[in-house]
Amino acid sequence: MIRIVIALASVLTLCVIGGFFALGAFPPALVQEDVHKDVPFAAPPPPAALPPLGAPAPLPVAPLAPR
Repeated sequence: MIRIVIALASVLTLCVIGGFFALGAFPPALVQEDVHKDVPFAAPPPPAALPPLGAPAPLPVAPLAPR
């Protein structure tokens, strides 16, 4: 029984210490390394040319039957 209690306490202790490291609760290292580098991005492609506007196509209309 005591072994289980010791195992659970050690796992919880490791989780707490890992949480402190993950949250940045400890001070940073003395030598900071550059993490972000400026990467030039490619220019966006020009917009596609719109087709020229012409006369709209006639709608297919069936003649009405006489009344």
